[in-house]
Amino acid sequence: MTTVVNRAEAAERAVQERIARLEHDLGDLDDPGNPLGADHFLAADGRQRLLPAAERLLDDFGLNAEFVPRELGGRLDRLDVLARVLRAVFRRDAALGLAHGLTSYLAAATVWADGTGQQRRRTAELLLSGGRMAGAYPEPAPGNDFLHNRLTAVREPGGHRLDGRKEALNNAARVDALVVFAHTPQAGGDAQTAFLLPGPAAAGPGVTVLPRRRTSGIRGCVVQGLEFTGHRLGADRLLGPEGGGARLAERAFPITRGTGSSMALGCADTALRTTVAFARAHRSRSRASLHSARTRFALVDAFTDLLVCDCLSLVATRAPHLLPRESRTLSAVVKYLLPTILTEMVYDLSIVLGAESYATTGSYGLFQKAARDLPMIGLGSAGTAASRSAIVEHLLRLPELTPPPEPAEAAGTPRADACARLFRPYDPDLPPVRPDELVLPAAGDSLLGSLPATVRRVRAAHGEFAGALGEAADALDTELRLLREDCGRLAERPPGRDLSPRVYALADRYALIVAGAACLGVWRHGAPGEGGGLLAEPAWAALALSRIVGRLDRTAVRAPESGTEHLLAEVLDRFDDARSYDLYATPIGR
Repeated sequence: MTTVVNRAEAAERAVQERIARLEHDLGDLDDPGNPLGADHFLAADGRQRLLPAAERLLDDFGLNAEFVPRELGGRLDRLDVLARVLRAVFRRDAALGLAHGLTSYLAAATVWADGTGQQRRRTAELLLSGGRMAGAYPEPAPGNDFLHNRLTAVREPGGHRLDGRKEALNNAARVDALVVFAHTPQAGGDAQTAFLLPGPAAAGPGVTVLPRRRTSGIRGCVVQGLEFTGHRLGADRLLGPEGGGARLAERAFPITRGTGSSMALGCADTALRTTVAFARAHRSRSRASLHSARTRFALVDAFTDLLVCDCLSLVATRAPHLLPRESRTLSAVVKYLLPTILTEMVYDLSIVLGAESYATTGSYGLFQKAARDLPMIGLGSAGTAASRSAIVEHLLRLPELTPPPEPAEAAGTPRADACARLFRPYDPDLPPVRPDELVLPAAGDSLLGSLPATVRRVRAAHGEFAGALGEAADALDTELRLLREDCGRLAERPPGRDLSPRVYALADRYALIVAGAACLGVWRHGAPGEGGGLLAEPAWAALALSRIVGRLDRTAVRAPESGTEHLLAEVLDRFDDARSYDLYATPIGR
């Protein structure tokens, strides 16, 4: 046992050292002498380009190795670690994180999921040598119109002929490899097929790069379209079987939805940090100062929302390793809920900054940039509407799913242990992702199943904030009971009857209850053995649950005012010590 613990501790130290190295190399955003400081990122954003010095630094760091599995020579073995590393980049510039990181990872993930041995090796070699990738994914029916266009690949001797347009791709002209999904009519019905092909510069005839599309956010990203006209693809370009594109996308989305959303917390961290700096700079008579109750509540609410989002992100990035059959739903919840919470968080903080929230330069210019960038990160083929549809599909099955064993009553069983490990921020010894299991139907709902035992644990807790936490946990348990009753009635509808629009309200409620279960799980399982600290205290969990339950029923609970002051002290301590506003309190910019 000691050997296993030592190995796990060594692995976590290695992760922390890697993140510390990247943070040190990027330096302090507020240092005017830092060539990678805030002024330089804002100037590059104004020119609608990425900061060249930052791109060179990420190449020197070998960022692409984070996207390549260890067995192929890279550093990727845990999805939660990938997100933690990329938060350092997103904290400085979301456009840099997307263009120089996430875009390549999203494309590579499909190759890891179903590529041949040769395709996987060549993709690994390309990325490890500094190459870039992009993906033109199939857009589900309820997806966003911005990306809704279609490619068609018609079978011909020796391969396929590709035609059609994809209007918006990040890095379209700069990438060295493309993953595209195209309708293949000969495969039957609306069958999609995935292909792995060279970037436009090496693709040969029949590929045209379309003019750049300007965006309000992530201005440094070069978003262009691609048009294919009779472009010939050899048989070796198939990625997976013909007609297997939809299944491949289903295997990839659970490992990309949650990871990408988790990275975006770095951008939201900057919005909160900038607002704290603004409040600190104002005198006591100002309504924006820390003496104002409105300002104090706004800062604490934002910090609490970030913790809620990170608890949910942790669960979603752990699930492919530990509970792969449930990861599709959990990743959909993250992709669906986080954009809403973070957008509202930034709006509330903008009220504190007032006119300075519109500044594009100077001390507070990063706030406006974060406000513009965050909504753009949520765009994509697995966007909000598609994620909501995945949640609705799960709700239709919820009454038939047998609740999993509760960890408190079935300790030591594989499923109970996997559920508990979902919530531990520092648990490096995870099994590898098994892509084939990601598309299997869930046999249970571990997050909902964990709630009753956790609520009982909360009721037995002691301390200043235990009562408030217990009240919020009871309210969440009540919401779960009502949700199950409504889902039962939904399942009893006559065959063939269309779903009522009310089902979308159920999706909202389900996502919030899952978020609450994630927070309670982290409070219960996340702190032991890690020195306690904030996560061991009920104060943050009480405020987090109050925020969540308040979205479900505003009259259900009241957040404890003393808890606000308690968390405000944590907000200010992390600001002074330059530590991140997530579960990890990572030292930044030093």
